[in-house]
Order: sequence, then structure tokens, then C-alpha cells
Amino acid sequence: MARIAVIKGDARMDRLAELLRQDGWEAEVFADSWAAAAYGDVVVLPLKGVDPERFNGILEHGQVLVSGQDFLQREDFSILNAIATVEGALQTAMEHTTHTIHGSCCCVVGHGRIGRMLAEKLTALGAVVCVCARKAEDFAWIRAQGRAALHSLHLAGKLGDQDVIFNTVPHMMLPHARLAELKKTCLLIDLASAPGGRGGEFG
Repeated sequence: MARIAVIKGDARMDRLAELLRQDGWEAEVFADSWAAAAYGDVVVLPLKGVDPERFNGILEHGQVLVSGQDFLQREDFSILNAIATVEGALQTAMEHTTHTIHGSCCCVVGHGRIGRMLAEKLTALGAVVCVCARKAEDFAWIRAQGRAALHSLHLAGKLGDQDVIFNTVPHMMLPHARLAELKKTCLLIDLASAPGGRGGEFG
């Protein structure tokens, strides 16, 4: 039976190794690429943080490298990952504000899987939700669901009343000029992958 080396990332990778062992596979978690390559017939990378190029010249013929991107391309995984992300975002908002989600003005930047799911949950909790998007189709869905729609390229002067802003877009969406327009108590939660919605300008 093939041995599986799981490269350490977050708790999900430890859980993956545990599930593999429960299914009868030989699976171990490694922090070191060389040790993982020496052990595994299959090497599984975490969702982010490990460049597959690191394994060039390390793996031998017949060894299989599974990239984190392979997981993210699976629709079922992406949906389940979105659920966890949304729950974490709501928890963060509740922990870092002094008011309830109910009645709060919440803006979701982006209308992808996470953005759509987050807007739905916020609405269910009684928030006043607006969603930023760019496509006409997205605008139609947002308005059909009873939410306000903003064009993500024309946000100047339109975010000053927001209590919480959730960004899901991995591009520069909120430069200094937009951040300066927010009220001091506004909580910004960036859910986008690097470089995030504030981009390289913010490091």
C-alpha cells in the first residue's frame, strides 16, 4: 500500500492524515519537504503556503505530488470550504464588535461562493446587507434577493455608513482613499487570499 506524506499546514492537514490512517493508509505529517519526499509515495501539499516548485528535483519517478490547488478546483471542496470561511467570518464579526449583527449595516465585497453565502447568512441574522459586484447578472441576483447592490469599481463615498465590511476579492478593492471614508468603528474583515482586498499597498 502506498505511503502518504502530508505536508504540515493548518489543522486540516493533521485531520487529513488522521482520516487516511483510519482508512488503512500509512500516512504521516511532515514539516520538512525532503523528509516528506523520502517517506511518501504520494506527497500532499496544504491548501496554501507551500510552492509545488519546491519539489522539483526532489521527487523520484513514480512519486505523486498533490497540490493544494487540486483541492480548490473541486467544487464540492470549495463549497464546504466556503461554509467554514463564512462561519469564521461571522464569529470574528461577533467577537470584535460591541453591537449585534441584527440591525448592523454590513457590506460584502464580492459575489462568488463565499460572498453569496455570507450575504445570505447576514440577511438571515437581520443585518442590512449590501453586496459589491461588477457583473449585470450578479446585480440582478443581489437585487432579486432583496439586497442593495453596489458596483465594486465605484465605491467612492458609498461605504461610510457600514458597520462591518467583509472583503472576498483577492485584488485591490479598498485603497487608502476608501478606508479613509469609513467610520472609525467600522470593522474590516478580509477573507480573500493573498494579497487580499487591500493589495500590496498595505503589505
